[in-house]
Amino acid sequence: METIQNTATGRPQNLPRDFREHSDASGTSPNRYSKAANKMFKKEMKKNINSNSTLMSNKKLIIGVAAGVAALAVTALILKRKGYLDGLSEKAEEFGERLKDKYASLKETAGKKFDEVVHKGEEIAEKVKSNAEANIDAKAANTNTTA
Repeated sequence: METIQNTATGRPQNLPRDFREHSDASGTSPNRYSKAANKMFKKEMKKNINSNSTLMSNKKLIIGVAAGVAALAVTALILKRKGYLDGLSEKAEEFGERLKDKYASLKETAGKKFDEVVHKGEEIAEKVKSNAEANIDAKAANTNTTA
C-alpha cells in the first residue's frame, strides 16, 4: 500500500488514526503496524509536526502582521486622498474640550452634593447629641428627686 503524505495534518492519508485497531480485509493486522513501528512512526510524526507547526505559525504570524499593516496603510492613503482625515485633529480637540468641560461640571456637582451631605450629617449629629444630653439631664433630675 503506497503512502501519500498529507500536508494538512502531516500524516499519511491511507493510515488509520489508531494503528492497533487497524485490520485489513482478512481481519489480521499487517506487519508494518506492529507496536515498534507504531512507536517509531509516532515519534517521527511528533518531530515533524512540532518543527513544521512552529515554522508555519511563525510564517503565518509574519504574513498576518504584514497584511494588517498593508491594509492600514492603504486605508490611510485612501482616506487622506478623499479628504476624510482633514480636520480630524480639530475634531479630536473639540471632543477633548467637551469631555473636559463635562468632567469639570460633574466634579463640581459631586462636590456640592458631598458638602450638602456633610452639612446634613452634622445637623443630625447635633440633634442626636442634644437629645442625648436632654435625656441624660432628665434622668439625672429624676434620680435626684427620687433619692
